[in-house]
Amino acid sequence: MLLDLHEIINIPGGCVPFEYEPDFSGLSFESVKAIRPGAKAAGRVENHAGMLVLTAELDVMLDCICARCLKEFERPVRQHVEAVLAADCESTDDPDIFPLDGDYIDVDEVVTTAFVLNMDQRFLCREDCKGLCEKCGKNLNDGPCECKAEIDPRLAVLGQLLEKE
Repeated sequence: MLLDLHEIINIPGGCVPFEYEPDFSGLSFESVKAIRPGAKAAGRVENHAGMLVLTAELDVMLDCICARCLKEFERPVRQHVEAVLAADCESTDDPDIFPLDGDYIDVDEVVTTAFVLNMDQRFLCREDCKGLCEKCGKNLNDGPCECKAEIDPRLAVLGQLLEKE
């Protein structure tokens, strides 16, 4: 989505609002099974004493796979996006500064970049997820499995002392 900023480039205090549905269908992440359609990005570009700043809120619904128990679950994600827009930014490697194309900014590029950079590396179905048993693969959130804990052979002698009591 190209946003025309010619009205505010030279007017401190000027503001251009925007709202649209970004398309994240081409993105993939390790712990994300799918990014649901219908993501929403709403925000504005403001001129702060000659510096253009884009701020937005991004709402996305993800279908995730738990990194511990492999259960599928849905996770709403809300991200705050803030970026500086510059007419000439070839001299910086700052990922928060985006170049203007004349009087226009590609809002989709800014929002997609912020989404990717702020995405969690892994997701858990719940904070206290117990995961899967290493031996039988049972989901330990559903209850304990029947596997016996292996005793380290170096400590087996100590285990025999406990059995005598």
